[in-house]
Amino acid sequence: MDHRHSIATKQYRMVDPFRIERDENTHAKPTYISNVIRTSRYTWLNFLPLTLLQEFRRSANMYFLIIAILQSIKVISPLTPFTAIAPLVMVSTVSLLREALEDQKKRVSDHQTNSRPVVVVRNFEEQCILWESIEVGDILRISEREIIPADGIILSSSEEDGTCFIDTSNLDGEANLKFREPVRATLKFQFSKSDREKTKYFIKCEQPDQDLYRFSGNISIDSKMFSLSEKQLLPRGSTLMNTKWINMVVVYTGHDTKIMKNARAAHHKLSHVEIMTNKTVVVVFILEVILCAIAAIVHHVRYSKGKATKMRYLLEQDGTLMEPVLLFLSFVVLMNTLIPISLVVTVEIIKGIHAKFITWDDKMRNASGEGAIANTSSLTDELGQVKYIFTDKTGTLTQNQMEFRKCSVGGVVYGSLDKKGRPRAVSISSLDVIAREVSAVSTRDFGSSGSLAGSDLRSVTCFRTFLRDLESKESKLALSMAICHTVVCENDLASGEIKYNSDSPDECALVRGAVSMGVKLLGRNGQHIYLSLTEEGREKSYLKTVTYTLSYEILRTLHFTSDRKRMSIIVRDSERRIKLICKGADSVILDRCEQFLSSKQETMDHVTQFAVEGYRILLFAERSLEDGFYEAWESRYQEAELDMNFREEKIEALVEEIERKLTLIGSSAVEDKLQEGVPETISLFQKAGIKIWVLTGDKLETSVEMGKLCRVVTPGMREIILRGSTREEMSQRLDTALREAKDNQALIIDGSSLTYALMPANRECFLSLALRSATVIVCRTSPLQKALVVELVKTGVPYVTLAVSLSNPCSGDGANDVSMIRAAHVGVGVTGQEGMQAVRSADYAVQQFSHLGRLLLHHGRLSYIRTAQCINYFFYKNIVFTLPQIIYGALSAYSGQTFFCDLYITAYNVVFTALPVIVRAIMETDLPEKVADTFPELYRFGAMDEYFSITTVVKSGLLATFHALLLTLLPITIQSIGSLGADGKVGDLWSSSVASFFFIVPVVHFQIYFDTWNWTAFVGSSYAASITVFLVSVAVYDNVASDVEGVWGTAVVTPIFWLGFSLSTVACLLPWIAYKCYQENFVTTNPVHILRRVRFFNKILDSSQVEKLNETSQATGPRPVEN
Repeated sequence: MDHRHSIATKQYRMVDPFRIERDENTHAKPTYISNVIRTSRYTWLNFLPLTLLQEFRRSANMYFLIIAILQSIKVISPLTPFTAIAPLVMVSTVSLLREALEDQKKRVSDHQTNSRPVVVVRNFEEQCILWESIEVGDILRISEREIIPADGIILSSSEEDGTCFIDTSNLDGEANLKFREPVRATLKFQFSKSDREKTKYFIKCEQPDQDLYRFSGNISIDSKMFSLSEKQLLPRGSTLMNTKWINMVVVYTGHDTKIMKNARAAHHKLSHVEIMTNKTVVVVFILEVILCAIAAIVHHVRYSKGKATKMRYLLEQDGTLMEPVLLFLSFVVLMNTLIPISLVVTVEIIKGIHAKFITWDDKMRNASGEGAIANTSSLTDELGQVKYIFTDKTGTLTQNQMEFRKCSVGGVVYGSLDKKGRPRAVSISSLDVIAREVSAVSTRDFGSSGSLAGSDLRSVTCFRTFLRDLESKESKLALSMAICHTVVCENDLASGEIKYNSDSPDECALVRGAVSMGVKLLGRNGQHIYLSLTEEGREKSYLKTVTYTLSYEILRTLHFTSDRKRMSIIVRDSERRIKLICKGADSVILDRCEQFLSSKQETMDHVTQFAVEGYRILLFAERSLEDGFYEAWESRYQEAELDMNFREEKIEALVEEIERKLTLIGSSAVEDKLQEGVPETISLFQKAGIKIWVLTGDKLETSVEMGKLCRVVTPGMREIILRGSTREEMSQRLDTALREAKDNQALIIDGSSLTYALMPANRECFLSLALRSATVIVCRTSPLQKALVVELVKTGVPYVTLAVSLSNPCSGDGANDVSMIRAAHVGVGVTGQEGMQAVRSADYAVQQFSHLGRLLLHHGRLSYIRTAQCINYFFYKNIVFTLPQIIYGALSAYSGQTFFCDLYITAYNVVFTALPVIVRAIMETDLPEKVADTFPELYRFGAMDEYFSITTVVKSGLLATFHALLLTLLPITIQSIGSLGADGKVGDLWSSSVASFFFIVPVVHFQIYFDTWNWTAFVGSSYAASITVFLVSVAVYDNVASDVEGVWGTAVVTPIFWLGFSLSTVACLLPWIAYKCYQENFVTTNPVHILRRVRFFNKILDSSQVEKLNETSQATGPRPVEN
């Protein structure tokens, strides 16, 4: 039985370009979704239910909803429901308003998009309709610079060969234009009814998916089948460029299009601070339950023993077990403020502002004025706790602007001249080191360094003297570089020169390199490629130059992928000879070569030489094909293209078959220069305690040399090259390496060896070795392996990981790093010169790698400190306010009587104490920016959880408990021993309550005042405004009918009230002030205090102080936070 029948049949989409109704025997016309785009989430009817549902899915909001319900039960609650409902409504309203505003922006954008006009052919006539009216099967006429409104297949264009260019930067950020070509049979496509009656069109394609770079289908024209691929696909959102018009047929509409399939909501990542906050809230809730249970039990025991019956103010109880349960719930209501209701929304607000600081930072802008991008605000504090950075090389550490530098053919190295007019020198010392290391772990023999150093370096212009013989080794290499690519030509009208465009910068560099050799790419026309050859030779006493044109017919292009690591092109020359030209990584090309035009040993010696100079290397090979063999192979290839079920598998097998028995021609070396500021930024990271892991697809030698250039590998660092071809061998190598491991070592491993290192039996050992190393370089690695490495560290250590990459799907080694970015705790994209490649996948995007330093060491560090201090302060002020309820309960036989009136409970968090917390969390800086930037070692405290941990929360809780005891017992004591008014009456419950509350709010404010370092006019005025609002509110409420009516007005005119205020304030703050003074003047274990002393007292650090500062900053310890 055919194995194909054992596999579930795929579902396909049938498209009739003219949308003619069909009966059931000829595939009845299906119904597809419309082209209307709706990214807004809500409607007028479902907004309130959905937003409320979303709000109360948060445990904190659900908790306060339950409290509000309990407060509505009179037998339980000593408070009115308003005290719980009002804060809950205020907090929820802020969230709802934010949701409404964001959704309204989407709704307006949707309407603008759906209302764009487009020309469609219906009833064989051109009509202008709106985007929202487009249907599958419509024929569209798109003009130059017009955005394509739906996914479709190109049929024809204004060009003779029907081709076009599209700009896909709105989809993948790639600024290079993409080349699209129609099936040859549709070049003469007409809209006339007579043409429709003569020719039958029918398209069969796969169902919609999110893969932007893959499409599979067939088009039937008069029962003759032609295959369709991504080369014919015109995705929605792309823009037609350099082509007057095209005709296309729509295959996917609306939310079935590629761009909409990729527009899914990103997975919400929780920062370590947020995880710790959630755990703290749970602990506080447990503590609340324990306190409430103790209160209920104590009251029940005292009442059962008759002690409480002597208290006349207590109601009679029936003595049942229901009484302590109700009392327990009463205390839950009273102590609900122990958990801060406004904490979540406040942290969201301040993080949102921190994210704005990132996007507003002028120091993170490029020459064009484009700055950093924050796709999420929830991880700004996470940027301040990074311990491991995983980075790609191409376009991330480098400029991704390739320049052809050297090539090797026939045992000779040819080089282009740099800006100084001389070939770049070979690093002999680096070459010696690499040669020794490789010879120790590799089965290949790269030769001695002496033979490499003796290689002659000639100018590439010498190639022109070889072009007389197109069969010479040099001519073959130059022609291969000029033919084997997907570069398209664009005439620059301003300069009159030819501009080369390609998905890969490497290809453009090689084509320009071929030009310097005398072989110039002129352009393409249909399936032909045209070259101009300039040969030079001496005749008698003068130099003769001859220029002529060659053309090659392109029979088949086998495209590059990150898995294949190579590309091939099959061409037929003017003499009808068929040849396959292949280029790719040495690891895949050498295995496919059977013959060598030059010595394999010499070629590999030169490849090693290029690698230690940091160049990107490709090998070129060819194979002559007999007509009969090729025709049979092409026939099978076309059959495979039409097989919708097993197309990829069959094509892969056919490609493997033909890319064999190759003859090696030579190699090329392309330079990708480091971005400006990369070595300095990496040095800052190393001082900050951040470890750098480089994950790249380059050769081992290239990766190591690049690591040295960017200071990932520093002088004196021991280089450990780890290789193994089996699981057992890798296990032995790991054991040996672990025994000999040192902290100052660089671990280097290639992709093939990494496969065995990541096996379950070796994972832990490999992770241990990697963590012991100062840096790790993984070369020749695939995108999937990069993600696996990040995931290994993320789950293996309790530290924050960050992945940074160009993330451009067409940029060579940086391809498809989306999975790596998403695997890390924080993903950062480098947009560079080629648009916004990483914006959609990354949490943050910067213009160049050096900006990552400011993103982490400045914005990340400050956001972490501000957020941590904000959360600590929230717990402090809520404990100070809530514990008086339980303290007063102890004095009133835990009767369940509230100590504070409803207004005080309602307004304390959201009105009286909110502004100072928010302002400080936005504006606070522990040190001036210049001072903090000078000492990147300060960043280490983030990874150590110095500012927010169990320890800091306990400290805040103990301080709050101390203050709560003083601010409750002192007012009660003073009011009980002294006369309150002229009538001589002793203060009652509410006089003590008002006094205690009046003492609490200023002390809480004073506490934050003494902890603030960044005093500005805005900060000072905000603090003053908060106190003013409190005083005015208390004064106004004193004149409103309530339990505390007139109490405050009576109290403030008595000396004993102000005596109590002074004593309680001094008693609370004086110990803290003394502790802070001691820290700032005498503590030497924290560099922040040392630097503040330098700032305030203008002291100059001597050598011993600097050494002490560095030692203190570099102190590390285990983090308690778990992933």
